[in-house]
Amino acid sequence: MRISMRNRKLGRKRWIIPPMIIFLMVTLAVIVITALLAPVIAPIDLGASDLTQRLKMPKFKDPTSPYLFGTDNLGRDVAIRLLYATRSTIMISFTGMIIATVTGTALGILSGLGGKWIDAVLSFFTDVRLSIPTTFIGIIFACILGAKPVTTILVMAITGWSSYCRLVRSQIFQLSRSMGASGVKIVFEHILVNIASPLIVQTTMELGGFILLESTLSFLGLGIEPPGTSLGVMVSLGRDYMLTYWWLAVLPSIIIVVLILDISLIGDWLRDRLDPKLKNAS
Repeated sequence: MRISMRNRKLGRKRWIIPPMIIFLMVTLAVIVITALLAPVIAPIDLGASDLTQRLKMPKFKDPTSPYLFGTDNLGRDVAIRLLYATRSTIMISFTGMIIATVTGTALGILSGLGGKWIDAVLSFFTDVRLSIPTTFIGIIFACILGAKPVTTILVMAITGWSSYCRLVRSQIFQLSRSMGASGVKIVFEHILVNIASPLIVQTTMELGGFILLESTLSFLGLGIEPPGTSLGVMVSLGRDYMLTYWWLAVLPSIIIVVLILDISLIGDWLRDRLDPKLKNAS
């Protein structure tokens, strides 16, 4: 009875959310919700420009300026474009992550339960994928399909499935040895339940990488092309003005850093709470 009471107290204590994590969650939620509501908050034509308002100063440089973060080289409001850029980056990254998670999980289950030869083939393709640089894959698909959001999502799906496949495969082998069961019974009664926590942690940790990948591909001209925008596109367009109008590249870079940092720290916290090995150690 005392052991049961103690376990309950430890379980409740484990899920007490620290103030810093609450702050990170709120910050991330505000950024995501505001970005997704960009067309409602500030409906604009992303292709429109006004050269008479070219490179106006932001309010922190000129308090009389009507623009919060100034304007870019085509006279477009930087603050509004930041909303749309963040929205594009988040939507593309989330879509790529979902496809990679579903694909990798399915292949991991097939590898773990499909027998020796299927496992060998899928393990070989996983190793091949991990041996090819992600940027190189992005360049190849951009040349074949063109630089567009669908291409970026496809690159994320192709490069992201391997980590999920390995994770699910290893979890299946561990559960198979410990439970002594096999086949469909394992999948529906044990595996899908037991791999949920590792998958949540893996997805959270990988999301920051997907955001960085999307920003990198867009920065290199392999993702969204103007007049469309993303955080990587804004950094790329602002780099030519770093000496005089540094905020054009720095502001989208800050948003990228904040997004990745928030997601990574929240992912670390979730890993500490959901990882069975860490829970047993504690």
